[in-house]
Amino acid sequence: MTVEPRTELEILDRETCLALLAGDVVGRVGITDHGAPRILPVNYVLDGESIVFRTAPGTKLDDGPRAPACFEIDEFDRENRTGWSVLVIGWLEEVTPYDRAWQHVQELPIDPWAGGTKDHVLRLRPDLFTGRRIR
Repeated sequence: MTVEPRTELEILDRETCLALLAGDVVGRVGITDHGAPRILPVNYVLDGESIVFRTAPGTKLDDGPRAPACFEIDEFDRENRTGWSVLVIGWLEEVTPYDRAWQHVQELPIDPWAGGTKDHVLRLRPDLFTGRRIR
C-alpha cells in the first residue's frame, strides 16, 4: 500500500481502480461543453478497461466524441469520514454500427435509469487511472 505523506491518503493502484469500477453502475462523466467543464451522471458498464454508456442526442453526444474526457466514481461514509474515489482520464468516442465493436457493445448490460430512448453508445478509452482512499 502506498500512502501520500502530505495527505495520508492511500493511493490506489490500477487493479484496485478497475475492481472498484467493475463493482458499480453509476458514475459521472466530465466533458467540455462550449469551453466550460460539465459533469453529467451516467449508468455505465466497465468493458475491459473502457467505460461504456448509452445516451440520447444532447450535450454528451454533441460535445463528447473525439474529445478528452474524464469519469469518476466514489463512495463515502460521512459518519466515519472514510471513503474512496476513482478517476479515469481518456478520450470519448461514439461506437456506431460501422465499428467492429458495435455488436459487442449492444450486448453489454448497460441499464440507463433515466427514461427515454438511449440509442447512442459512448466509450471512454482510458489513458490514466487514479484513485485515492481515506481511512
